[in-house]
Amino acid sequence: MFKMQKYQRIAKKIYQLLPQYEDMTDEQLQQQTAILRTKLETGNHLASLLPEAFAVVIEADKRVLGLTPYYVQVLGGIALFFGNIAEIKTGEGKTLVATMPLYTRALLGYKGNYLITANQYLAERDGQSMGKVFEWLGLTVGIGGSDDDDFETKYRLYNADIIYTTHSKLGFDYLFDNLGSELSEQVVTRFNFAIIDEIDAVLLDGAQTALVISGSPKVQSNYYQISDWFVKSLQKDDYEYSDDKRRVWFTKSGLLKIAQYFDIDDIYDQQYIDLYRHIVLALQANYLKQKGRDYVVDKGKVLLLDVVNGRTMPGVKMQGGIHQAIEAKESVEVTSETKILGTISYQSLFKQFKSLSGMTGTAKTDEKEFMETYHLEVMSIPTNKPTQRVDESDKIYVSNQTKIEQSIEAVKQGIRDRRPVLIETGSVSMSDLYSLVLLQHKIPHNLLNAKTAVREKQIIKDAGRAMSVTLATSMAGRGTDIKLTNEAKNNGGLKVIGTERMTSKRIDNQLRGRSGRQGEPGESVFFVSLEDKMIVENSPKWVRRTRKSLERKIADKKLDSNTKLNSQRFKKVMDKAQKKFGNAEIQSRKNTLAFDTILSGQRERIYTARNKVMAGDQGYFEVIMTQSIRRVIEKFCDDSKNISYEAIADFVFNNMQSDYPLKDILSVKKEELNKKRVVDFLNQLSEDLLKKSLNRIRNAQQLNHFKKLVILRAIDRAWVDQLDYLQQLKNMVNGRGMAQHKPINEFGKEARRHFFDMEDQIYTNIFRSMMLSAIIIKSDGAIDIEFP
Repeated sequence: MFKMQKYQRIAKKIYQLLPQYEDMTDEQLQQQTAILRTKLETGNHLASLLPEAFAVVIEADKRVLGLTPYYVQVLGGIALFFGNIAEIKTGEGKTLVATMPLYTRALLGYKGNYLITANQYLAERDGQSMGKVFEWLGLTVGIGGSDDDDFETKYRLYNADIIYTTHSKLGFDYLFDNLGSELSEQVVTRFNFAIIDEIDAVLLDGAQTALVISGSPKVQSNYYQISDWFVKSLQKDDYEYSDDKRRVWFTKSGLLKIAQYFDIDDIYDQQYIDLYRHIVLALQANYLKQKGRDYVVDKGKVLLLDVVNGRTMPGVKMQGGIHQAIEAKESVEVTSETKILGTISYQSLFKQFKSLSGMTGTAKTDEKEFMETYHLEVMSIPTNKPTQRVDESDKIYVSNQTKIEQSIEAVKQGIRDRRPVLIETGSVSMSDLYSLVLLQHKIPHNLLNAKTAVREKQIIKDAGRAMSVTLATSMAGRGTDIKLTNEAKNNGGLKVIGTERMTSKRIDNQLRGRSGRQGEPGESVFFVSLEDKMIVENSPKWVRRTRKSLERKIADKKLDSNTKLNSQRFKKVMDKAQKKFGNAEIQSRKNTLAFDTILSGQRERIYTARNKVMAGDQGYFEVIMTQSIRRVIEKFCDDSKNISYEAIADFVFNNMQSDYPLKDILSVKKEELNKKRVVDFLNQLSEDLLKKSLNRIRNAQQLNHFKKLVILRAIDRAWVDQLDYLQQLKNMVNGRGMAQHKPINEFGKEARRHFFDMEDQIYTNIFRSMMLSAIIIKSDGAIDIEFP
């Protein structure tokens, strides 16, 4: 309340200033950007100039776009400027709201001011339309394009004052930046200010999804198919789930069946670790990953679904072998596993911003999670006009069949009333089912889901016509308003029909919010049944007994199958089941964040080390190389078993010079074969070999470049192995029973231990590359390097 009063006082100041800007010529108004920047340079604080900056943009919006922000839009802009989530209802003009805080933040002259959208279409649409205002006021605007843009295109994009792009493009470009070998090749270097459109979809619904860059394929395993066959033979008492349904593990009976099926005594024995990993993957693929919700199968390929916008993600695969396990489950070709080169979650990506804010029509229901996880407060912005939408109470039926039949009747009624109808489903598979039912009833309709996303713009455009029927998944088309024709408005507006309760109240509200934008008429209603998956899995046992009893009455003709269950008791069941599922989702996101926090800490250390190397000079490289030689040799000599001719020879041949004369090793007298003598021998040998090798590179710049590549390659090879290990470790600890341990504790302990091992491996990689790399001098003076 205090914050809103403060923002209202600021808004009052803005409106007091507006008349003086309205009287300015275009040239005078355009000069205000330079004037405001001069004030900042002379010591004025940005927040103190907010009223002036906002007034400038409001007037520019009017002159350039012909749109004047409403008072409530100005309030929303102020909330965003101060790093809040502005809950702005659908159709209230979020795109225009963003112009005010983006312009004001960009006045500082710092790059890295973003408007993050759900998809490329929205980034291009909003960037092109709102960009006219910013450019008119003298700022530069970048609009995110395709993922394969060249360096120059990316540089122009990220060097702009204000950037419109998607969450995925920003994330992938950031990851690719940290695979390069030159600091000058990095483009995503500044995280100043960001407004995330549909912030709940990105930071909550997308919290379980990591962005991953994959590299070369690993050796293909032949365990996927046999593991899938085994898992499909299990009974329900052979495995059990965690409360959030995000983890599944074998019970004692399941472990016994593994032993019998594969004829082994102890599946946890080290020799069976790879087999056990594949069995766990098969278990997760069959009982956690759901077709139509997590992925679809199209033309013999498993395509993942983007939880933020509901679209398929061609070329993107789940890591750690789970994608291949799903392919085995769906009986399609099992593709090769690939190594992870880089990965980051949306949580870690956006926590890098100095100031973060967001817009959505539905955030208040999850304000506690936003505050606890991201330290973002949700501010509810009033609508410009009173909402006229009528939200009907749920229509509850005994069976799914009756629910579908009655919802179809509601669709027919909407058509008879000459109203547009939007049918919302919770998954692609359910939308496909409803499409078949609509066709059986000869009801023409547009289907908007992951398979039809390329037609999204046209489908959304047609969805506001009278008598049109649009069938969509809950995430499809999000961020794009359905604009009604005059006939549709006059006939009662858009009728939204939900075919099931969604996974949270927030998503229910999103679906209702598709209707009744900007004070237009509208209606929303949900059709649910006691057979809905969420009800079956999250309601008390008496609900199942009651359902069976009602089914018997229907079979005995004592109850009409179309009877609605109007009792408040059933309404409470729906609410509690949804809340239970929602709480489990929140806990699951917390678990994901806990795992990611461990990975994020390691990633930051690696990326910091890489940047330090790329910025390093000859002196820095010499220090790293000297450390590598000392650590590798001392570690080898610390083991008393290595103080022998055989061990020394093996070390030299494998790490220093494969054809080194054995007689030179044997020249060390046996009575002198102690740790100090071996250390001295290996140090001298490494110095001689390295000097001989590096003396071939006459150009100092080339020599520094070689040393830099050696160190970067050593870090990258070890980090790729670490990422692969952490992904497999996460799958393994999540595949063991809750009673045995806390997965996050085991993961953290093993991840830290392995990170220290990885540091040793980096030094070993540097050592071997320095000693064993073949340096080829070309006729033009250029050098080629063949690394070991």
